[in-house]
Amino acid sequence: MRKWVLSAGAAMIASSSLIGTAQTPDDEDQVTLGKIVVKGTKQETTLQDADVAVTVIGREALQAARVTDIRRIDDLAPNVQFNDSSPLGAVYISIRGVESNPFIVNRAAVYIDGIPFRELNNSVLTQLDSVEVLRGPQSTLYGANTETGLIVINTRPPSDDFTANTSLTATTFETGEAYTGEGYIAGPIAQDTLSGSLAVRYSDRDYFLENVGATPQGPGQIDELFVQGRLRWTPTDRLTVNATAYIIDTEAPGIYRFDGFPVDLDRYNEIYSDGALFDPANPFSPALVNGATRATDFQFVHDAPKRAEIEEFVGGISANYDTGFGDLDLSFSHRTEDIDDRGFDIDNTNAPFLAGTQIDTKNLVNAEARFTSPSNRPLIYSIGASLYSEESALVLGSLVGPGGLNDFNFSPEQAVKSDDLGLFGSVSYSPPSLPGLTGTIGLRYDEAQRETTQQAGELDLGFAVFLFDELQLEETFDAVLPRFALRYEPSDTLTLYANIAKGYLPGGFNLTAAQDGFQDDVIRYESEELWSYEAGLKWQSQDASAFLSGAVFFVDADNYQEIAALLDDAGNVVSTSFIGSDAAIESYGFELEGQWTPTDQLLLTGNLGVVNSEYTDFGRGEASEVIGNPVKLVPEYDANLAARYEFGNGVFVRGEINFIGETALDEGNRTGFTANAVDTQGAVEMLSVQLGYETDRWAVRLFGENLTNERRISGGGFPNAFFPTDGLLYGAIDSPRVIGVELSASY
Repeated sequence: MRKWVLSAGAAMIASSSLIGTAQTPDDEDQVTLGKIVVKGTKQETTLQDADVAVTVIGREALQAARVTDIRRIDDLAPNVQFNDSSPLGAVYISIRGVESNPFIVNRAAVYIDGIPFRELNNSVLTQLDSVEVLRGPQSTLYGANTETGLIVINTRPPSDDFTANTSLTATTFETGEAYTGEGYIAGPIAQDTLSGSLAVRYSDRDYFLENVGATPQGPGQIDELFVQGRLRWTPTDRLTVNATAYIIDTEAPGIYRFDGFPVDLDRYNEIYSDGALFDPANPFSPALVNGATRATDFQFVHDAPKRAEIEEFVGGISANYDTGFGDLDLSFSHRTEDIDDRGFDIDNTNAPFLAGTQIDTKNLVNAEARFTSPSNRPLIYSIGASLYSEESALVLGSLVGPGGLNDFNFSPEQAVKSDDLGLFGSVSYSPPSLPGLTGTIGLRYDEAQRETTQQAGELDLGFAVFLFDELQLEETFDAVLPRFALRYEPSDTLTLYANIAKGYLPGGFNLTAAQDGFQDDVIRYESEELWSYEAGLKWQSQDASAFLSGAVFFVDADNYQEIAALLDDAGNVVSTSFIGSDAAIESYGFELEGQWTPTDQLLLTGNLGVVNSEYTDFGRGEASEVIGNPVKLVPEYDANLAARYEFGNGVFVRGEINFIGETALDEGNRTGFTANAVDTQGAVEMLSVQLGYETDRWAVRLFGENLTNERRISGGGFPNAFFPTDGLLYGAIDSPRVIGVELSASY
């Protein structure tokens, strides 16, 4: 693998002399890519000039690929994987072999219209204008939690001219149907100084996994309303003020956001329908609890009463002022989130043994100030400060035996307060005596305060009663994060770059493990540190009809925060969300992506990422058995190939295929009770096709997604907490084959 990576890097550098001398074709009608602007670097530099590995996806490309939710973004960027727990669950982002999961704050932040999301739900995305995926630590550009990268999402801004569009989409899949309506209107409000926009989206859809068990809420349904308003005020040529606000209201009867489903479906049916492990002398032995009911690829068998309710409100304001000697940017945002999530079927069967729930509330505030010098000088600099504050409260509940949604008993409240302060700056210098060369030095100081409070109480899980101590925990973590970069442009069409950067994730506390008998070595975990090294190139043809970029990288992370199951002295599962910081990983690989428009009608895009990520240390259990194992949730490779052809009469066709390599679902089944479990997701290929007709005013599109109907695990594998002897892992399932039609019109 190391030889493969080095060979790929050598081939990239060796080919640069050939790439840089590409000639302009004689065809004057050649379609061009133009100057792609990267806004995520805060310098609005071109993609060609950026000294970071970045994927920029514009509005037309997003519409062509039908990117309507966050999970689809990873198909268009190499070595980026978005995992989730359900269509409503948390989205966790793995970049270049460094994974994230629902129980650890994302190592890669997502900014939507300048508002940061560290723990991201799969919120509705509508009227997308652009998406930028920056790989590698970005702490000298943005706030904390950009340890492995950054996703910058920009929705369509208000227009000075009246514009409107609407669309209707209907889909069908193995377990039901879905209908979505969307509308957008924008235009001037007050002469040439104030403009605004309003976007609305409503969807009514069946859950793509059908519950055939005894839950009273039925197979599962999702009703979701999204409303977003934006204003842009330009009182002078120098000052621009933007304001945005949106709400999301979701009702999902029959769904719990973090349910797990058996990875090995055949073995699950053997145990719970055929009685393969049934022992009448053992009260905790898996029984014939599912009877004649058997789970299929996109069905599951749960009895727990389920319902998810999500309400989210976001408001933000930003201002840009041109001082004449640089730009001053100010931003402020406030976000609230209320989640009532009931019906975690802890035993994963049709028997009324045990169910769980969690009620989660969050209030988040972000503020940032930044000054950036003009970009047309040899010396460019920026300085700034950021503040991120979060107050959240979590209440866990349990239902022992049969019951309804109102029969859960609740544990004491667990409250968390976080305050992150960052001071950052960077300087770039292009020596006049060395044309084409630019060096950059960046530095960030980050201070993170973590305060946690827990009330005394208990939680009844049937087989055990967990006692919670009264706790008041507080600690401050800090770090200095440097970045060094070099960029060299031997020609207008070729850029070579290299950079070294440090990333960091603050430490914290395990309140779900903060019970009687567990002390500081379990409750507290340390700050994670990461160093990232990369070298790459970007090439664009003389006529801008083709673009190619590539990079090789190496990542080394210490005090790696890792999720695991925590056992008590009797071997019972105390927590499936215990976080430790005594592991370490290394990751190396390469990535390539390109785009080519050989004719007016044909567009070809593709990307490839290859990574080898493995544990180099593991402080819990049998560390020697884990060292060398692949890091979970990191595919060995991922690739995307797409082609779109437009006929002269308005008809178009598009085909896309995604390749996802073998992926580990846990760190190697060293938890003691999953020794025989299937712990990997095999390689899959997922095919999508579109056929449509479009004019300047309206369009119709038929589409099929995941036509191969792959049953793919899209989240980490966890053991059965109630029947740990079943030897199975459980994880989230991606969507099945989807067939649909979309009608859209614009005015």
